[in-house]
Amino acid sequence: MIWKQRPIGVRLLSPIIVLASLASVLALDTHAADRNARIPRRTQVVVTPDSIDLHGVRDTRQLLVTGILTDGSEIDLTHLAEYSSNTIACDVTETGLVQVRGQGSGALMVRIGHRRMAIDVNVELAEVEQPVSFKHEIVPLLSLNGCSDIRCHGAPSGKGGFRLSLWGSDESFDYEQLVRDAFGRRTNAVDPDNSLVLQKPLARVSHIGGQRFSEESLTATLLRTWQEQGLVNDVDATSVKSLSVTPGERVLHAPATTQQLVVSAEFEDGTSVDVTQLVAFSSSDLALATVEAGGKVTFSQQGEVAILCRYMGKMVSARMMHIAEPSRDYEWTNPEPSNFVDEHVYAKLEQLHIPPSVVCTDEEFVRRVYLDLCGVLPTPEEMTRFVDSDIPNKRAELIDALMQREEFSDLWTKKWMDVFRVSRDSIQLQGAQTFQAWLREQVSSDRPFSEVVAEMLTATGESYSVGASNYYCAAPMERKVTDADYLQKDLAESTAQLFMGIRLQCAQCHNHPYERWTQDDYLGLAAFFSQITRSRLGKAGPDGRPERRQIAVALDTSITSLPGTEHKQVKPHFPGELPLTIEDGSDYRKVLSDWLVTSDNPFFAKSVVNRIWFHLNGRGIVEPVDDFRDSNPSANDPLLSALAIHFAENDFRLRPLIRAIVLSKTYQASSLGNVFNSSDNKYFSHQTARPLPAEVLLDAICEVTGVPEQYEDMEEYTIGIHKEKIKLPLGTRAVQLPVTDVVTLINTSSSYVRYELHPFLRTFGQPVRRQTCECDRSPGFSRKQALELTVGEMVSGKVADSSSRIKSLIDNGASDQEMLFEFYTRALSRLPNAGASEKLLDYISSSDDRQKAWEDILWTILNSKEFIYQH
Repeated sequence: MIWKQRPIGVRLLSPIIVLASLASVLALDTHAADRNARIPRRTQVVVTPDSIDLHGVRDTRQLLVTGILTDGSEIDLTHLAEYSSNTIACDVTETGLVQVRGQGSGALMVRIGHRRMAIDVNVELAEVEQPVSFKHEIVPLLSLNGCSDIRCHGAPSGKGGFRLSLWGSDESFDYEQLVRDAFGRRTNAVDPDNSLVLQKPLARVSHIGGQRFSEESLTATLLRTWQEQGLVNDVDATSVKSLSVTPGERVLHAPATTQQLVVSAEFEDGTSVDVTQLVAFSSSDLALATVEAGGKVTFSQQGEVAILCRYMGKMVSARMMHIAEPSRDYEWTNPEPSNFVDEHVYAKLEQLHIPPSVVCTDEEFVRRVYLDLCGVLPTPEEMTRFVDSDIPNKRAELIDALMQREEFSDLWTKKWMDVFRVSRDSIQLQGAQTFQAWLREQVSSDRPFSEVVAEMLTATGESYSVGASNYYCAAPMERKVTDADYLQKDLAESTAQLFMGIRLQCAQCHNHPYERWTQDDYLGLAAFFSQITRSRLGKAGPDGRPERRQIAVALDTSITSLPGTEHKQVKPHFPGELPLTIEDGSDYRKVLSDWLVTSDNPFFAKSVVNRIWFHLNGRGIVEPVDDFRDSNPSANDPLLSALAIHFAENDFRLRPLIRAIVLSKTYQASSLGNVFNSSDNKYFSHQTARPLPAEVLLDAICEVTGVPEQYEDMEEYTIGIHKEKIKLPLGTRAVQLPVTDVVTLINTSSSYVRYELHPFLRTFGQPVRRQTCECDRSPGFSRKQALELTVGEMVSGKVADSSSRIKSLIDNGASDQEMLFEFYTRALSRLPNAGASEKLLDYISSSDDRQKAWEDILWTILNSKEFIYQH
C-alpha cells in the first residue's frame, strides 16, 4: 500500500452496471430457497470500482457488489459473488479484496449467477521496495487490534509498564515508546520475530491481553516488515484530511443481513487511498449488529445501528438498518395521523412493520396529561367533567388549559433546575430561590427559550439578586486549582451538554475517541468563558475562610485567549470550526450565544426538543438525551428534524412544542402493546410506562391521603454562624422546593449543620443536582423503593393520620360507595370495575373497624403499580 502517488480523480467508484440473474447466486446462500420467491429474477448489479489501478506491493482494493431490485431497494452481494483473476499481477479473495502479487495488468472476473463481469486491473511499482509507514499503517493497526485502547496500553498510566497514546493520537510519542523506551527491547530490527511487539500479541510469551492477531495477519506481517526495514520513522508524513465510507446509508430487507463497507481516506497532499483493511470498525449496538475487521456488517435482529469507522484520528459513520420479514398475520392498520409528529412516527413504524397501539382512553389520557404537564393528579371533579364531556376537541382544550396553570410553571421550572445544578452547596438557599423565581417567570410567560439561554450565558451580577447569573454560580467553586481555569472548562462541558446535546468531557485531555470533537474544540469552547471571574462576598467564618454565601460574577473583556496545551494560547471557536476573529473589547459569551440560538444552528433546537420529548415520552429520540453523536443514531431522524424546525418557527417557545407533542396520537397511544409492538422500546409504537418522579409521587400521595408534607429548613438570618430553624409553608409541594436538601440534622456538640435529602425523595431518585445530566435522577423502580412504600412510615403514616381524607370522609358521613369512588378517581382517575368494587365493599362490611378497613384499602391503592407508574 502506498500513500503518495494516487491523485484525486482516479476512478475509484464509477460503477459498471449489468443485468444479471440472481437465481444461482441466491443458491449459494443457506437461505437461498426462501429468498428466491421474494427477489425478482432479473436485477441490476453494480460493481465498484469498475477498473482498478494499484500502486505498490501493499496497495489493496475492496470490491463492492450491490444488487438493485426493481423497487429501488438494494442488497449487498459482495460475499455471495465468486471472484477469480486471469493475471499474475494480483489475486482476489473470496470476500472481494484485491491484493497485489506482481507487476502487470489484466482482469478480474466477478461472477453473479451465470453472468460474468470483467474488471480491468493495472499494477505499478510492485517491484519497488516501499517502506512500511509507521504513521499510516503501524499506528492504525495498533488501534485496530485494541493495543491503544483506553482499556489497554492507551490508558493514562498504560498497562504492564507500556503506554501508548489513546487510539494513536500522538504518533511521535508512540514511536518513542516502541523504539526507545524500556531500553528499546520492544522492537528488534535484527530479529523482528523475537521482538516483544510481536511476541506478546502473538501470545508466544505471557500477555495479559492474550493473543491479538495471528501469524499470517496483516498486522503481524507489517510489524515484522517495518522492523526489518530499520524502524522507519515517518511521523511527519502527510495527515488525513477526511474519511468517506460506502455505502453511507443502507436499509437491508430480509432475508439480507450483511453489508460490506469500503472506507477511503483523502490525505492533505491530495491522494486518495482505500484504507478498509486498516480501519477500526465498531457497532453502536452489538445486540443488533456486529462488524468484522475488514468492514463486513452482520445483523442478528431488526433495528438500526451506526458503524463507526476510525482511522488516523478521523472518523466517519455509516447508518445501517435491517428490516425483518413481517409475520404472516401482520397488516399495517393505516392509522390517521393527528399532526406532523404522527406522520414521521408512523412512517418509521410502517417501514419496520410495527403497528402502533390504539389511542388511550379518556381516563388514561386525563391522568397522563395532568401528571406530565403539571405534576399533579386530576381531582375527581376534573376527571369526571373531562370523561363525560362530548366536545370533539376536548383533549386539545384540556392541554391548552393545563399549560396556563401555575402547576405547569412549577413542574417545568423544576425540570430545568435539576439540570442547571441548583443546590444549596453551590449558591445557598437564597441564591436558589432567586434563580427559581427567575426561571419560573420565564416558563410562566413562555419567553422564547433562545432568549432565556442567551440571558443566562451573558449574565453578570450577584447571585442573590440577579437570577440568570446563577448559571455561572451553580458550578462548584474549586479550591484545588484556580477557579477561573476550572470554571471555564466546567462551563464548556455543561453548556455543550445542556444546549448542544454533546458530551465534550472526553476531549479535555485528548481527542474524543468516539466522536469528531478534538481537544482544540474543547478548549476553543472553554475560551468563550475566559473573561468570566467569580468571587465570594461573605465575611470570614470561624475557620478563617469566607462563609459560603453570595457569589458575584464579573466580566473582563481585556482577556483575549485561554491558556492551552504546550503553552499555546487558544482563541474562541465553535466546535468543529476554525478560530474566530473577534473585535477587541467584545464579550465572547455574546458571540457564543448569538451563534448558539440561531434557527440554523445544528445543535440547539434538536437538543432542546429531544429533552422535551424525553420528559413527555419516557425516552429521547436520541438516547441518552444529551449524547448526540454520529455513533449514537437517533430513533427517527425526520421526526427530530421536524420538531426542531417547528420549535424554531415558533420562536423557540416551549408551549407550542409541548402542545404539538401532546396532541399527537403518538403521545396519546396506550401503554399496552399489541402482539406486534410489545417488544418495541425505541420507536414510540406505544407509550412507555415509567415510575412517577420522586417529587410528583410524594405530592400525589399527599393529595390522595389529604395530608400535606411539612418541609423544614435551616436559614441564616444574620452574618455569622447563628442559624434558625424555620418551616416552609404547609402545603408546599415537593416540585416547588428550591433545593433538594430540606431536612436538617444538627450536631449539637458543635456549630456544624448538615443538610440532607428528604428520605422519601432520596429513596425514589431525587437528584442531588451535581450534574448537568438527566442521568442524575435515578430511573426505574427498585426493591428499596418497594420497601419504602410497603413498610416505610411515609405511606402508612399519612393513611392513618388523624387529619387524613379517610377520617374526614367518615366524619362527614360519606357512604362506602362514595368513598370508593373518591379514592379510585382521585388516585387512579377511573372507577373501580364491578368485581373489585364488590370485593372491596364486602371487605369493609365484614370488618369490625371501618376506618382501619379503609386504611388497608387506601394503602393497597397507593402501593399499586397503576398508582406508582405514569402510563
